Amino acid sequence: MSLHLNTEELYKKYNASNQIELSRLHFQTLFTYFPCLLIVASDGIVDEEEWVFVKYLSKFMAEGYKSSLTRSELENLQKVYFNELEYLIKTLDQWKDPFLDTLSHYLEENDDEKEDILDILTLFAEASEGINDDEEKAIAEISERLKLEE
Repeated sequence: MSLHLNTEELYKKYNASNQIELSRLHFQTLFTYFPCLLIVASDGIVDEEEWVFVKYLSKFMAEGYKSSLTRSELENLQKVYFNELEYLIKTLDQWKDPFLDTLSHYLEENDDEKEDILDILTLFAEASEGINDDEEKAIAEISERLKLEE
């Protein structure tokens, strides 16, 4: 799978900043599910319960590769994803706009992925006792910015 040009540029900038342990393909997954972090952090604080969802998200992303990795490699990928998600939460101010801007351009050429992203955002928000006001606002902002509903 080749990366979209803007995604490749983001990967290079992110890698230069964070010395990422992810391949370009695995970065694509992180990139695609980045909006879920914005739901987790929608109230400005990632509490203990929300860290459970971050861990779940890292497992969910890694599971997409279970047919091509050994159990050990899969567990390692999950740990790497968790570390990257933790880094992104701590640096949301730095990475939110570059990730969302790049994802917006990516989705212009990959329109078929919009519904999947909206579905996972909603599922992720509903997982913790339903969608609260902060999460609803974040979903609306992300949907508008990425043109998920047209």
